Amino acid sequence: MPAPGIVIPFDISLHSHLTPYLAAIHASCITHDHTIATFLLPLSHEKLLSWWKERIAETNDGRRLMLLLVSELDPSGRIKGPELIGVVMLWMPYSETGSFRGYVEKLLIHKHHRGKGGARALMSALEAEALNRGRTLLLLDTESGNQAEAVFSRLGYTELGKVPGYGMSPAGGLKDGTFFYKTLEL
Repeated sequence: MPAPGIVIPFDISLHSHLTPYLAAIHASCITHDHTIATFLLPLSHEKLLSWWKERIAETNDGRRLMLLLVSELDPSGRIKGPELIGVVMLWMPYSETGSFRGYVEKLLIHKHHRGKGGARALMSALEAEALNRGRTLLLLDTESGNQAEAVFSRLGYTELGKVPGYGMSPAGGLKDGTFFYKTLEL
């Protein structure tokens, strides 16, 4: 099986031009899959761009790690927007009592690149980076019954439970949320 792509850490000095492409993948997951992912329909391009710019700012101050999945890199290492096929983030809020925790957020794969190992590649890289930062307990939530729920189970995450009516679906109505954790070994 061919590699699902190349996982690289987001670097604000090299990758800030990808903000519209991050917003486009995010929007696609909401409009095509009706994923509960922060925003409801109709989507505002400006809101999505602003949200991603805020996440990017958090990568600069160390509170957030963002990993990109790209189809290829040119010889200079520069990424063109269409080469971006996925993203995942690790949020690491300051906490003296929870400095070992991290929160997995926004595992998003472009719809044409799913089922090829991209989610596994991104999560494997995220877990390695979490360990490098002393984050040995990862937490996340996802919509119950969606494809991501099955992915996280296959990746060794333990279900904590479900919360009824946890999020508003872009398709309408409330959907349950499933919460997971995973303890990483040093």
